[in-house]
Amino acid sequence: MAAQDAATELIGLWPRLPQMVGPTWPQVRPQTLDLAGLIRAAETDEERVTHTESLLELLLPYRAVAEILGAAYHRGRRSTGSVTQTPDWADVCRLLNAMDHEQWITARCVEDPQDGASAGRTRRLVLGIDRAAHPYAFDSAQLGLTVPATEDAGVLTVDVYGAPETVEVLPVHRSLVVRRLMPDPATVPSEALFDVTLLTDRPVHLVAVTRTADGRTPQQLRLTVGPSGLLRQEILLAPWRTPPGTAAPSVDLYVTLTSTGGSHVLTVRDATGSATAQLPFSHEQMEWLVREARRGIDALLLGPGGTSYESDLRIPNEVYESSLGQLTRSGFDLFHALFRPDDGSPALRRIGDIIINTLASAGPDSAPTIEVVSDGLNLPWHLMYAVDTYDDARISPYRLLGLGTRLTLVPLRSGHHHRHRMEYVPQTSSEATALIAVNMDIDRASTGDPRALAAGQVAYWQERIADRAEVVADADKVTEALRRPKRPDTLWYLYCHLIEGQEQSPLGDAALEFTEGRQVRLRDVRRCAPPEVPLPGAPLVVLNACATAARGAALRAGFPSYFLSKGARAVVCTDIEVPTELGAEWARRFFDRLLTGDTVATALHLTARELHKEYQNLLCLLYTAFGTSEARLVTPR
Repeated sequence: MAAQDAATELIGLWPRLPQMVGPTWPQVRPQTLDLAGLIRAAETDEERVTHTESLLELLLPYRAVAEILGAAYHRGRRSTGSVTQTPDWADVCRLLNAMDHEQWITARCVEDPQDGASAGRTRRLVLGIDRAAHPYAFDSAQLGLTVPATEDAGVLTVDVYGAPETVEVLPVHRSLVVRRLMPDPATVPSEALFDVTLLTDRPVHLVAVTRTADGRTPQQLRLTVGPSGLLRQEILLAPWRTPPGTAAPSVDLYVTLTSTGGSHVLTVRDATGSATAQLPFSHEQMEWLVREARRGIDALLLGPGGTSYESDLRIPNEVYESSLGQLTRSGFDLFHALFRPDDGSPALRRIGDIIINTLASAGPDSAPTIEVVSDGLNLPWHLMYAVDTYDDARISPYRLLGLGTRLTLVPLRSGHHHRHRMEYVPQTSSEATALIAVNMDIDRASTGDPRALAAGQVAYWQERIADRAEVVADADKVTEALRRPKRPDTLWYLYCHLIEGQEQSPLGDAALEFTEGRQVRLRDVRRCAPPEVPLPGAPLVVLNACATAARGAALRAGFPSYFLSKGARAVVCTDIEVPTELGAEWARRFFDRLLTGDTVATALHLTARELHKEYQNLLCLLYTAFGTSEARLVTPR
């Protein structure tokens, strides 16, 4: 690799540098800009090497960079004034490209020499690891390889899935060898091989899933293969990695759901291993399943004769018993449609067994933690009723995933879902700052039936964090805070109404309504406060408004997606309409827990169980968290 190529790839690092450098990035940024400008303006390879080395020397003091690049950099560094071209510069660039997403496993397409040139021909899909990356990928913190110290290699098993109507995948060699040391150039690493035949003239989507010997799923890729053989790839499931000096997340079950064109691939992993299967449903069928699963919660929300519980938290016994039956039955039907299909798929049944086993310990005082990662499919996991056989006489609300588990929906580490990954520095409750945006019209002050729900929200924050809570009620001020944030806030809390947009894009054209009917429209803030510009401080965002999450099976580009794109470390939103009285009571209890240091998943779970126990109110199932299950508002006391 020439110095010109190396310099070009290093300039391409720009989106990754904030994560690699961390909190001091704003101070380092001007220097990187200057050096990138010098690299672009360089006219000789010697100048490019000089400025590229200067850029690396600026970055190497940061541990995340040094751990990956230090050895390769020092091996390839100039020892004299002359330019030395060594493979190490290429190693540096490849490692930098792998580091951001930790995509150690990569794919390429090779033509089958025995096949003709017609469309739909068979190609050899090769999955392997770059030679220079072997020692880094071997690290047990990266790919979960745990082998005896006397062995110099570990083995991963690879599977590739695709929609049967679009592609035929034939495994040739499913084992991929990862070596402890960088292999000799003459050594050809073992690679996983698949023969892929496209059955259409359009690009085809595949999912490549890797597994370790103990059943972990450390890497998952989405591959797009075009008729010409052009292959694009992106990481879907990040490696099972624990940052240095921290304990592993206490997650009992990881679920990854990947949409690949007309196909959906589901992977689950727990302490005993993992399982992967393809869901036998089209997008239209998934939409129907989602609508059916929500019938129970719709009935509970409205009650008999269309009664909504605006001013009474307690749900009457007769309504509770009837609605709980509908809720669990619809959740049972969804669970069985997915994991007990008529075709008797053993892989899907195995996934269902894992979920049921995870719930085995669930009860009034215990709950496992589940993280669900999905790139494009929004299943109502919280409404699933995970049992093998439905029994009207033995209904347990704790078999609903929303009450029986700590459930979090995790945005993928790809695309726009998490464009910014500035490291969050935890704050104590005495240091936390917040933007509190409320719709004061909720209190109906000018009517004969006033209430103090919005005023109570404001008073709560003024009491808890005093002058560190900035309170706004005007939509223009919310927009201005998005455009020009004054400070790195710990929390953004919005207590308002959601106005859906046009039928063809109900959330993409949605608006948040504040006092006097003034609105913050999503399409407008995307222009004036684009996702490319992050919110400082990576705040936790809580949208306490009706139906701020997508109701259909497709994850639409609504407000949760927008805030995640702007770097929010987590977003809490609502599934459908929420009674205003419940919203206010839920907020007080939820934030009480967050301010003591509970994680978002724990605070959501315990608040829902508390309201269920005291009032037979199951409507807290409407609240959903997008973000890691370990996200907190403040450090634990």
